[in-house]
Order: sequence, then C-alpha cells, then structure tokens
Amino acid sequence: MKRKRVVFRAEILTHYRVAFHERVRDLLHQHEVDYVLRVGTPRGDEIAKMDTVELPWTQRMRSYAIGSRGKLLWQSGLSDLTADLLIVGQENRILSNYPLQALRRLLTAKVAYFGHGRNFQSRNPNSRAERWKRFWAGKVDWWFAYTHQTKSHLIDLGYPPDQITVFENSVDTAEVRTLSAGLSASDVDRIRSEFDLNGRNIGIFVGGLYEDKRLDFLIDAAKRIRAGVRDFELVIVGGGPELARLKRLAEGNDWIKIVGPRFGAEKVGLMSLGQIFLMPGLVGLAILDAATMGLPTITTDFPYHSPEIAYLEDGVNGMIVPDWQDPAAYAAAVIDLLRDQGGLASMQDEARKLADRYSIEAMAERFANGVLEALARP
Repeated sequence: MKRKRVVFRAEILTHYRVAFHERVRDLLHQHEVDYVLRVGTPRGDEIAKMDTVELPWTQRMRSYAIGSRGKLLWQSGLSDLTADLLIVGQENRILSNYPLQALRRLLTAKVAYFGHGRNFQSRNPNSRAERWKRFWAGKVDWWFAYTHQTKSHLIDLGYPPDQITVFENSVDTAEVRTLSAGLSASDVDRIRSEFDLNGRNIGIFVGGLYEDKRLDFLIDAAKRIRAGVRDFELVIVGGGPELARLKRLAEGNDWIKIVGPRFGAEKVGLMSLGQIFLMPGLVGLAILDAATMGLPTITTDFPYHSPEIAYLEDGVNGMIVPDWQDPAAYAAAVIDLLRDQGGLASMQDEARKLADRYSIEAMAERFANGVLEALARP
C-alpha cells in the first residue's frame, strides 16, 4: 500500500512548537504516514523575538511579502496539493491559502485549517477581516482547533462537529519539568547572584514584548506592588518590538530585571525563583509554562486573551482581576495574594495540577489521531 503524505505549512517554526512537530512525525510514521513540515522565513517582528529555529528534516518554503507594508504573504508550493492532506494556518493575510482551498476539489486533495477559528484579539468581531475569516472557515475538509472554545465557534458557524479535532494547544511541559528537576541549590544561588535578586517575593513575566502584553500597565502595577511588598522584584523574560521602550519604562528601578529572550535551562532557572506569574495583558500558552513551574498566572479580564485563557480557573489555579484597566486594582490583588501564604501555596499546587492535564504528548496524540481520521474520511 502506498504511504500517505501529509504536509503542514508553517509560516515560521518557533522553539515551543519543535517538540510537537517531532512527536507528530513519530506518531504518524508508526501508521506509515509521511509528515512533511514546510517552513517559511521569519521577518520583521518575528526576527526581533529571537525564538525561531530550524530542524534537519524541515523543508524551506519561499515566502513573499506583498504590499507596501509587507503585511500580506504568499507562500510558494501549490504542488503541496498533491499531498493526501494539506494543513495550513488560518491566517487572512496568507493569500496563497485561497487558491489551495479553491482548487482542492479539482485535485481531490484534502485541505485542513489549523487555528483559533477567529481572531481573539480583534477589537471588532464584525469587521471586514473577521467576516472574511468566517467566510473561509467552512471552505476546508477538516479543522484542527486549538481549544473547545474554537470548536464551539466553528459549530456556531455551521461547520460539521465530526470534522473538527480539538488538540488542546500546549507546550513541552515535560522538558520544563526535566530542566526544573535538574536545578540544584547552587544553580539557584548562582542565578540569584547573576541577576542580583535578593527578595523572596519575585514576580515573573515570560513572553513576547508587544502592545497587547500591556507593558505600561505591568510596570505601573509592579511599582505599586513594590510599595506594598518591600522585597518584591520583577523579572521580565522575552524579546520583541517593545523591548527598548520597556527598558525606558523601567529606568531607575533596579529591582525590575529585564533579561531579554531566554530559553531552556536559563528560562526555567529564572522561573524557579518566582512566586507568581504576572501577565496583565494577553494570556496564551505561557500559562502552561508558568503552571509547570508552580506559578499561578495573575491576569485581568482583558477582552482579547487567546483561547488558552480557558485553562485558568479564577481563584483556583490563578486569578483574573475584573477591572482590566486599573493597575491599582491589579496591584492590590497581587499584594493580598503575596501576603496570604496559605492561599498562595494552594494556588501554586493547583497550577501544577493544571500543567499535569495538558502536555505536548497528549496534544500531539490528539492531533495525529485527527490526521488519521481526516485521511480515512471519504
């Protein structure tokens, strides 16, 4: 029997997706299915974040920026329609998706979407962009949905529920656990010394530095927390277009440590010093990295979170401060939590349980099973 061939087209390959794709490749190989990962070239802000990688087995895909600001994208490879299943990201700006979707019937190829279903950060859900996204959402043969929230949205649009795989988006929590277990007391002391961290009440931020992360709000709230908890310190890990401005915001506050992008053992070592994970803006997959380290995520009721916000149970494994526009209210909630050692310890335990429920292995298995179901469908 001829081996099946599945092509996944990714705009870029980031560190956090590596374990997922490698696991999916292994799982599908066991079913005599070849998994091809085609990756574009990072540009602009993607380069600034410094978190893209290459694998020996990935295939490079030419990408062409279109328009004066380069926001639209054309990815080469219409020949990918010769695959038994072609999986593409649900991005309006990837113009090459539309002929792939339109031609799939003529070539008897199956095309699947991988995505959120809608733009959770859109300020106008009825904008032309969102209407366009809804129009094309049904023009595929299968859906790989980030969370059940995505599935519910697709069903509301009339998409068949039996053609949706919910893979429960995750990160490689096993790697984080392994790196954490390998930390010694001397490692922790060395990290404290290297970054001149002296307090017990350390807040951690790990993520991309861009507008929706609300860095002004974070720094404002942090200063208020420091006024109420004198040994409070803030460690900010990450890169992005707002890095230079963030450094200016934090000037004169040497207890705010802006350390830039860190990965692997370095990132885990810094997170091991924390008590809480501070993310007043957009919450996404970082919630799972934090939970794996026993850090409850403290956020706000920001209207534009990613679907992974569904993993946070307010008052159980984290906290959602209702007034998302008030740094004083956010700071007060953090101060109260840091002063309530029993409540904080309970929340940290529940955060670890959250991480146990979501793993990259389970995500890859759900995704691979969905691929096999899509291939088997007439």
